[in-house]
Amino acid sequence: MKRLVYILGALVAASLWGGWATTENNSTAVVAGLNNIGSDSVFSTVTSLATPIDTTPIELSFNTADEALKYMEESEHWREYQSGILPQMASTNLDYVTRLLNNTHDGFIVVDKGRMKLIRFDKYGEPVATYGMACGKNYGTKHKRSDCRTPEGFFAVKRVQNSTDWKYVDDDGNVSQKTGEFGPRFIRLDIPGITSIGIHGTCAPWSIGGRRSHGCIRLKNENIMELVDLVEVGMPVIVSPGTKDQKINKEEGYDIPRISTVVDTEQLHAGL
Repeated sequence: MKRLVYILGALVAASLWGGWATTENNSTAVVAGLNNIGSDSVFSTVTSLATPIDTTPIELSFNTADEALKYMEESEHWREYQSGILPQMASTNLDYVTRLLNNTHDGFIVVDKGRMKLIRFDKYGEPVATYGMACGKNYGTKHKRSDCRTPEGFFAVKRVQNSTDWKYVDDDGNVSQKTGEFGPRFIRLDIPGITSIGIHGTCAPWSIGGRRSHGCIRLKNENIMELVDLVEVGMPVIVSPGTKDQKINKEEGYDIPRISTVVDTEQLHAGL
């Protein structure tokens, strides 16, 4: 009898068990240069008493470039990989290529400071869109506030914000009276210790192609509006140093890898 009561109780609990969702929406308008807070959502739901199926992707790890290449060659997407930059990256930067092969988003971004290009790649390393860009006026990776350098390394998209009415704030706290200096959108990057760097539009399209900014990456306004439709929160963003950046970094005791954003044509014809 006790067993029957226990079973009936469990069935009733299962039939009444529902789910819930909570949403937090904190939206604060602040001038650019500060840590603008966007709209973040938290969603949690329980729909079953059954043990959930673990859908966490298996994390790939490779000890050598050959192991990473073998994984790509034996996958059903080798043709796509072969047409992209990941095979060549395996031999020059195993860490980066491992992270990208574990990437759960549909692509990644590379800011190439040597070529002064921002390239959106698909997840296999094939270019989807390429834009001219401007970056920090000084060479080398960023170390401190006001050094006018663009940080280099492996980062991610933190959030996308409407920057149409933002005003520039200089290092002394002076606020510009002009709006639109950041263009219509600001893709904030998740960089350890730095909250103010992002990819954004500009009111000075003539600056594209040069070292002109205080550290952010500038695109033409029509390009940033196109790019925001191609990014997702959490998507990897690699900022690759140019030759002069690497020289400065080496002099300062830093070794930040540079990757090639041009597909090696030899691998296309030789199967690597």
